[in-house]
Amino acid sequence: MSSLEFFHNLVGKLAFKVQKKLRKIKSSLQHHRFEKLGPDHSFPKATSDWLIHKELIYGGIQENVHVRQASPHDPRSESTLMLKRMRGGDRMLFHGYAQEYARYLKPFDFDKRLVLAEFGILKGNGLAIWCDLFPNARILGFDIDTSHLEDNRQNLLDRGGFSSNSPEIYTYDQFVPSRNLLDEILDGDKIDICIDDGCHLDEAIVCTMKSVMSHLNEKFVYFVEDNRKVHKEIKTLYPELSVISREKLSIINRGY
Repeated sequence: MSSLEFFHNLVGKLAFKVQKKLRKIKSSLQHHRFEKLGPDHSFPKATSDWLIHKELIYGGIQENVHVRQASPHDPRSESTLMLKRMRGGDRMLFHGYAQEYARYLKPFDFDKRLVLAEFGILKGNGLAIWCDLFPNARILGFDIDTSHLEDNRQNLLDRGGFSSNSPEIYTYDQFVPSRNLLDEILDGDKIDICIDDGCHLDEAIVCTMKSVMSHLNEKFVYFVEDNRKVHKEIKTLYPELSVISREKLSIINRGY
């Protein structure tokens, strides 16, 4: 590696650390603002403020969640997975995805019986938000390990979660092609909104998308979280779709 390449890499790493630190500071300031407003404060439905407020009501960031179960097809070693700690409740505020979610969810009829599928549900914070946003929808939650949700279910109920809708929960391995399984679960329904917040590896994201693709409605939006590069492969696989990259969030859609 030349000295110039070394310098560029060093600058890139420093810039990333600064950006990460600034994001934490911004997240903390916003958290305090919403905390002062209290859980009873009302925002216009599906706005970025509404989404952030709901995320905090249902517990906000949940860190240091241990991996209890992993796919036998996961390329990461057992020792790596044992040391890994997962984090949930961070999409809207910490990662700053609220604005993009608000933008792409706004066109939907919130009272309609549509279908929303979330892959990677962890403790269920997101599912509680979707059930509030779409009280008449089929909300489907998929995860390799649903025990984290079950352990946190009463906490979500105590915070008012699932009072207007209740999700369907299914065990799902993102590394296994599962088109037939989804066909059985959906029973003729089509997915309008899909969210991949699972293990975040390219292989799992693409495998899940291939399984889901034939089950998507004519008009749909598909969010892929916490992966900076997979949008390039998605664009190659599905050139007919709109694929938009917003740093670590990819938004795939048709009909917008």
